[in-house]
Amino acid sequence: MENTGKNIFGKFLQEQSQQSFTDFFDYYFYRLMRFSAAIVKSEVLAEEIVLDIFLKLWEQRQILSAINNIETYLFISIRNKSINVLKKEQKFSFDMLADSHIQLADYKQSAENDLIEGEMLDALNRIVNKLPSKCKIIFKLIREDGLNRNEVAKILDISVKTVDNQVAIAVKKIAEQLDIDLTNPTNSKGLITFLLAF
Repeated sequence: MENTGKNIFGKFLQEQSQQSFTDFFDYYFYRLMRFSAAIVKSEVLAEEIVLDIFLKLWEQRQILSAINNIETYLFISIRNKSINVLKKEQKFSFDMLADSHIQLADYKQSAENDLIEGEMLDALNRIVNKLPSKCKIIFKLIREDGLNRNEVAKILDISVKTVDNQVAIAVKKIAEQLDIDLTNPTNSKGLITFLLAF
């Protein structure tokens, strides 16, 4: 069985042990902490937020079986808690898609992209990091966190169409900067597959 977050969560639900909870925590902690840090702009505060969410999960472990999609649940919980902390501490409104500082992981050479020169990957990383905040946060959730467009829409409280539009904007900007002709369906499909398969 693949060791995915959903499987780890299922094991925790079944065993309700400290070890299975630790495995569950370890699997999601870093991803959720980065997501929260993008909102609150503080790793220390983000760590506290994630720890608080996991503490509540541990305390309410007997009723967690009602959660259908643990990843969506975790990201929404982190989003809400992060925004509430900002509102409470800084007394201002926060537009998650406009005000986030997202740090994306760099593309690295792998078996799939060995043919691409190192310079091309460097250029790609520079372009991706210059994307607008809206594109970048959606791009990060899909590419790095492996969420689908419906989950991203639910987490960010936006429509699936907005997610699709932002991905299209990201792909178009990247293609323009890399001088890739998107009118050719092969180029278009190949670029989207490469960009979103991390």
